[in-house]
Amino acid sequence: MIKKIFYALLFLGASATMHAQKMGPELFIYPELRTFLLHPAGQAQSLAVAPLGEVGALSLQFDDVSANTQALNYTWVHCNRNWNPSPLLSTEYLEGFLEGQLHQGTLSFNTYLPYSHFSDQLPHANCMPRISGNYYLLIYEQDPNDYLVKYPVVFYENAAGIQSSIHKTADVSLTKTHQEIDALVDLSGFSVQNPFSDVQLSLVQNRNWASLRTLAPRYLRNGSYDFDYNNGENAFPGTNIFRFLDSKNIPVPTLRIPKYELQDLWRAFILPDKPRGIDPFVNQDDARGAYVPRKQGASPSTEADYIWLDFWVEDLERSGQRNLFVVGDFNQYRQAEEYQLVYDEKEQAYRGSVLVKQGYLEYHLAEWDAETQRWDLQYTEANHWNCPNDYTAILYLREWGQRYDRVIGYSPLRTDGILGLNIQISTP
Repeated sequence: MIKKIFYALLFLGASATMHAQKMGPELFIYPELRTFLLHPAGQAQSLAVAPLGEVGALSLQFDDVSANTQALNYTWVHCNRNWNPSPLLSTEYLEGFLEGQLHQGTLSFNTYLPYSHFSDQLPHANCMPRISGNYYLLIYEQDPNDYLVKYPVVFYENAAGIQSSIHKTADVSLTKTHQEIDALVDLSGFSVQNPFSDVQLSLVQNRNWASLRTLAPRYLRNGSYDFDYNNGENAFPGTNIFRFLDSKNIPVPTLRIPKYELQDLWRAFILPDKPRGIDPFVNQDDARGAYVPRKQGASPSTEADYIWLDFWVEDLERSGQRNLFVVGDFNQYRQAEEYQLVYDEKEQAYRGSVLVKQGYLEYHLAEWDAETQRWDLQYTEANHWNCPNDYTAILYLREWGQRYDRVIGYSPLRTDGILGLNIQISTP
């Protein structure tokens, strides 16, 4: 890959990406690599969580807008439950070779912005994690220290059942705005010395790693470890239904895109948005922030075009003091300047252009809270306790004498419609 300047303003902003959450994983994607999608095979709206030992369990796709098709290398880096590198040697957690090679890229066809498309199924049999846990997938040209991608992946053992539920929070100050995730875990088959330090449950809302909550068990009940807190530690802001766009059939206008213009690339002019912080909740279907590249009558992999999305958000406060970003699955909720909206005093609005591959895209408008290291949607979207959301529960165990954290349980939890009691049980 030739690392060159492309759309200088875009990549200058992208280089300022803030990587790490306090307790969450680092996530980095080199600016020339676009439309990075990594998820369980056949489950595009899921986190990159896969069963240990299953070849090709994860589907990987991305584009290189430098249009270079050379094969790239990759490796796995094992981490502890808090996403810091574990003390293990590579030979202790990898089977086969210590690095693998991705399939070569395929050049795009008849697009205004040339690119190469990469697609693969990971892990390969000759470069396979041998133990469960948190991992970083590193993609690079020659040197893994000079990586192009650093992406969080979890490999789990189906060894412990998680019974989880979602409902209104018990914290009265959060009742109207938050959702509470409770869990019971049966660890009767394991030797647990100190459950408050050896056992951890991680919870993630939708596919947003910045939303990560980590919990120790609160107490032991009827032989099961209980993660039912009443102080808001296991409560998530309810968020709101995602806004959406569909640009699969350029230049035909759609509900949210009344106009396109062809400049160097297609530019989509989106209907003005406004903050929803004081609006009542209106329930409707969404895909929890999903992003699906597609082009009418053509292959989305190599024939879909890259376009500019023009955002315009009314400033109801007339102050210009907000630090607004566009976030969703399309950018993995990264805090990068290329997704930031800049205040236009003349228009009294926040404006910005975002480069994406055409298709169906859902998004939220959000502010980054530097103190909590999380996205804040209260002003832009509001938070409603009864808004549908997806959650992922991941169970970690540090056994006596071990130097790493096993992932012994995994449970996805989905809510549909107006939120009521929702219980899901994963069994080993």
